[in-house]
Amino acid sequence: MFTRVRTRRGFEYISEQIREAVAAGKLTPGSRLPAEREMAEIFGVSRQGVREALRGLEMSGLVESRPGVAGGVFIRNGDIRVVGRAVTDLVALGALSAESLLEARVLLTSDVIRLVGSRATDEDYAELEAEVDAFEEHHSRSTAGSSRTSSITNFYSVLAEATHNEVLVMLMDSLTGIVQRRLNNIGPEPLTDVTAMRRRFLQLLRDGRVESAVEEMAHHLARVERRLISAEEAKVAERKMG
Repeated sequence: MFTRVRTRRGFEYISEQIREAVAAGKLTPGSRLPAEREMAEIFGVSRQGVREALRGLEMSGLVESRPGVAGGVFIRNGDIRVVGRAVTDLVALGALSAESLLEARVLLTSDVIRLVGSRATDEDYAELEAEVDAFEEHHSRSTAGSSRTSSITNFYSVLAEATHNEVLVMLMDSLTGIVQRRLNNIGPEPLTDVTAMRRRFLQLLRDGRVESAVEEMAHHLARVERRLISAEEAKVAERKMG
């Protein structure tokens, strides 16, 4: 399955071969990689090179280390949260702009809404309405914390699930996860109008006014992004003054 390393940056070559084995189906979720010493012999590198490769793969979410007698390094099940964390890091480093993220989120959400308009069942609408009710109840007794921001973003996961397309669910969770982490970082301000907006949005969908629902949500997302940017800029200015 693997060949010996012939480059100076051996750990990169090791990572590449493991990724290729996964792509080819030779390694699947739950597959156990050879022990560190054995991998060093297979690839013809030091154990340090193997460790560097495995650390990189673990950080990218491809493998996981399990302790114990039956432990080792295993190919893990896919985790879309890794994508969200990577994109969040790129935003923090200035490699991605807030404008690009907003555009991507609006485009994805708009297509999700259109699919929901044509595919959602009565049960899907009931779940969406229950999520709005839960959001309203949660915010009546909570003002801060990660549970509060989670309640803000859960609606989008439920919305994506109503498309009955698991890829769209993963993509939506990735983008909304970025928003949730940004909210956690700044401490979200009260959003007293969100419940009313979501009820209007759902009524538009139920009435078959899908494009009006798309416009309602796009306007809301743009407004939330403006609030986020303003709060983030204020926090940066506060740090500089402190």
